[in-house]
Amino acid sequence: MPQKGIEIEKILQRLKDSLSKNYRYKIIALLIAIAAWAYVSIDENKTTTLDVELRLEYSNEAGFTVIGERPKYVTVVLWGPTDIIRTLGPAQLKATLDIGIPVKGEKEYEITARQIFVPDDNVRILKVNPSKIKLNFQKYTDKK
Repeated sequence: MPQKGIEIEKILQRLKDSLSKNYRYKIIALLIAIAAWAYVSIDENKTTTLDVELRLEYSNEAGFTVIGERPKYVTVVLWGPTDIIRTLGPAQLKATLDIGIPVKGEKEYEITARQIFVPDDNVRILKVNPSKIKLNFQKYTDKK
């Protein structure tokens, strides 16, 4: 029985020595670990996908209007710092397709990242889907 008591004392002494010796190195190691954790958590980027309402802007001088179906939303894939990405919502982004003066008939229009407004410059647009849409413009006639 006395043997176990001596072993426990040795174990306790080793623990005490390991905590009290070389404390400078332990503090330096702790500071390095905290700095590494802070760097990784601050620099972390995230990808997210949002459905953003697509607004069409065009001149109505010629009396044309969109006939048929058109997408009401575009899916936007964003990449940026996690803290910024977490706060973004679909209402903060604007997708605007500026057609100018439309021409009669069906035409394909491209939707690019330049047509998506993101309120923070640190966020990049990776993808817009659909990237192309077909719109059919016809003369508006009022039937009575």
